[in-house]
Amino acid sequence: MSINLHALMLFYHVALTGSVTEASKRLNISQPAISAQIRGFEKQYNVLLFEKKGRNLVLTPFGQKLLRPTEKLFQLEEQVRLMIEEHHRQPHGKLRVAGNYLATSVLIPKWASLFKQKYPRVEVEISTVNSQQALERLMNYEADVAIFGNGEITDQSDPSVHCLVLYQDEFKFVVAPNHRYANRKITMEEMMKEPFIMREEGSTTRKRLLELCSMQNVSPPNIELQFNGLNETIQAVVAGYGASFVSSLVSSPFIARGDLAVVEVEGVHFTNKIVLCSQPKPFLEGFVREFISIAKKDKPVEHRGRQT
Repeated sequence: MSINLHALMLFYHVALTGSVTEASKRLNISQPAISAQIRGFEKQYNVLLFEKKGRNLVLTPFGQKLLRPTEKLFQLEEQVRLMIEEHHRQPHGKLRVAGNYLATSVLIPKWASLFKQKYPRVEVEISTVNSQQALERLMNYEADVAIFGNGEITDQSDPSVHCLVLYQDEFKFVVAPNHRYANRKITMEEMMKEPFIMREEGSTTRKRLLELCSMQNVSPPNIELQFNGLNETIQAVVAGYGASFVSSLVSSPFIARGDLAVVEVEGVHFTNKIVLCSQPKPFLEGFVREFISIAKKDKPVEHRGRQT
């Protein structure tokens, strides 16, 4: 047997306030409507909840008995309502961001900090993986957002995944300021004769360099030092040995300070798209949409295709 909860709620408020008039004011429901609902409840379940004593309504013995569990029921309802309101004010949950090394070392730390200032109760989990793995985590619902620097991968992705281009990142050849090629224009053949310091095999930057050599029909350079991180690679070049091919997002601060110098190579202009991908907007938690908004506002650019 289902219970008419609306009529039970009216009974509860009449019992609390001691009159239909006061309950009507509190609930903004007309007195006749309240009285009719309560009479209907009494008739439906063959019970008597109130009786008149003079001008007053008083609870019957059954009404007094029913009031106790009803009070607990609607106190619980109030707790649920407050819980929902609190969730919207300060949502709980976990934001899972997967990105390649460039994204997690250069871009995401700032965005995560801005996000946590607004949503301190949301846990943030950041995973550093390669570009393909970042996209796979998103498509397998193991990440809420994927950010990586290998834009062409998105052409092979599930069409339901929404992607936007955050940056058009440029790759640059860099050396120490005292290097013989610092701030000079040289040929690709000359550049490739230098010892190189690069990320590990499989890294996006290293792949781009090999692609560039193939396009220019030039033998690839000797990789004399290899690191698993961008910062380590940069620091080794700053120290004065060899050259590297790196993202401008990473190298620009070092170039501005005079710790690195650019080598202009004839006929070379190579860019890399930094993309942010997510599930379709209707399936995203509000705080996930907020993180995406932070990333978009950090440096607005012209978007390609659909947007999150």
